[in-house]
Amino acid sequence: MIVLRCPTPIIAQMRSSASRVACALLLPVLWMLVGPQLGLPLVAQAYADGDDKPALGVVHFIKRGDAGLLSVQRIEEYLRQMLDAGAAVKVLPAKVLETGKPLTGASAAAVARDRPVSPQAKAIDKADKLVTAARDIVAEGEAMADAGKMLGAAAQRYEQNFVELADFSKLVDCYALLAQVALAQNDNRAATDNVSNALAIQPSFVVDGRKQNKDLKSLVDTVREALEAKPRTELTVDASQPESEVFVDGVKIGTAPATAKDLLPGTHYVQVRKVGAAPYGQALVAKGKPLQMRAVLSMEVSPENEISVSVSPDDIKEYANKGTFHEKIFKNSAALFSKQIGASHLLFGLVNKRPTALELHLYLYGAKAKKTCAIDKIEYAANLTNLQMQTLDAEGRVRSALQTCTNEVTAPPPLFAAEKPDEPAAPEIVPTPPDPEPRVDPRDDPKPEPEPKRVEPKRTEPKRTEPRVVPEDPYAGLLKDNDGTSEPVYKTWWFWTAVGVAVAGGTAGGLLLRGSGGNAVTGYGARVVLP
Repeated sequence: MIVLRCPTPIIAQMRSSASRVACALLLPVLWMLVGPQLGLPLVAQAYADGDDKPALGVVHFIKRGDAGLLSVQRIEEYLRQMLDAGAAVKVLPAKVLETGKPLTGASAAAVARDRPVSPQAKAIDKADKLVTAARDIVAEGEAMADAGKMLGAAAQRYEQNFVELADFSKLVDCYALLAQVALAQNDNRAATDNVSNALAIQPSFVVDGRKQNKDLKSLVDTVREALEAKPRTELTVDASQPESEVFVDGVKIGTAPATAKDLLPGTHYVQVRKVGAAPYGQALVAKGKPLQMRAVLSMEVSPENEISVSVSPDDIKEYANKGTFHEKIFKNSAALFSKQIGASHLLFGLVNKRPTALELHLYLYGAKAKKTCAIDKIEYAANLTNLQMQTLDAEGRVRSALQTCTNEVTAPPPLFAAEKPDEPAAPEIVPTPPDPEPRVDPRDDPKPEPEPKRVEPKRTEPKRTEPRVVPEDPYAGLLKDNDGTSEPVYKTWWFWTAVGVAVAGGTAGGLLLRGSGGNAVTGYGARVVLP
């Protein structure tokens, strides 16, 4: 059987309806020309965009033998881009596979799809449709009575099912349209009431200044001024379950117990939420006095009895390295991991190096059926010169396996059994050499001979035969007092030398001054006092 797939990576980027129609018309023509000559059935597959596309998670490929890491990464990334460019599968970002968590929140997309829609959510959806239809009628300016009935029914649905309402601006817009319809019917009281309800929920609500909204804008300004002049209300909310989130008019104010201040007069909507519990809601009317309320949450799953099971990306990679696609532990772990990231299928790959080529082995796991399908290997040139063409072939085989698994893995693939990747070599064991002499157990000899003690020789110092000479201290007499035994100062030679120098200096100085004239002092004298 030959399978022709219309969207290649180039054609898949042409999402227009004309391209898809041309592709659908081309396939029958090819079958009429080629099919009868080959005598083989031809199955034409044309993929189109849809909401029920399978979500594919591409696990990082592993290498075997001498395959280069860069080559493995190029093959993986190129195949990921080709699959993403098509219209038959939704490829999850690589970051989702690396972290094991979806990018949009804690709950996986698959879990959200499987969760039943609540009656409150259905009522809110019906209210949205009523508001959309009424808005078109109001814009035309005709049949205002019918528009008022539709908007009144929508506002009633919002108010009664607000516990599931996430965006309270929908209710505010509904009140504004009701006020506009009331003004068109000259019902000023109803218009004022609806504007008051809108401002109580959203004090920052404004109306554009277009001509048809001129009267509504003036009314909003007047009602806001009147509400702001009245006393504000403080609301305290507590909950029976700890760490419950509290919302007032769609705005989160914290975890219980929490307090909302400066509430304008009017009706306010309180929502209390906690994971594992049914949502709680209560409407309160603020009149300027403090308000208190306690939310009693009903836990659908008891936290102490809930077992949180999560699978890390390393666990999935470990199973892929071993090739245990057929074992029950892998099937269950891969199913949990797929649920975590919101994937319907997981794609595993292994690149093996041959002397002249690179082989790509692909394995596709389906979370719903919990089985793995082996895809025929694809051979690349060693230098990846045929990367585009061979990856195009790999993309087509993956698309076929997403629809039908024809080769389920029931045993470890031979390539995994031959060699285990990422496994360190066993350490070399060196035998312990035997003792050169057998050791004797002391218990065999009742009286073992004591080992002789080792005597350390003592160091002897040489004896001194000559007396020790102590050198004289040249500064020993400097601090000795003059007790009359030392020589007097005037008998020393240096004393008279100093006196002579002083006399000679004085004589020379006097002669110099005398020769200069003027009022110079000519007399001088010297007095020497001997002890």
